[in-house]
Amino acid sequence: MESVYDVMVRQLTEHFGVPQELIGPDATFEDMEFDSLAQVELATMLEDTLGVSLPEERRDFTLGEAAAYLERAAGCAGARAALVEAAL
Repeated sequence: MESVYDVMVRQLTEHFGVPQELIGPDATFEDMEFDSLAQVELATMLEDTLGVSLPEERRDFTLGEAAAYLERAAGCAGARAALVEAAL
């Protein structure tokens, strides 16, 4: 299974054409020359792929921080779904 970070890197390189040398865990969206429209598009793609999204008020994440946030959010969403399923 592909990690959240790897999903993000793949989307950045394949869909947005971000050069590999600009991508790294400490890179910010500004470092990768991402404007706000591209950030919204990436957030939408990630929500479609992972079922969770980055908070709109936080645009200062590094790529590593964003991946960690999404992993935690996906884990919480999965745990909630399992609890609801168990309650039924």
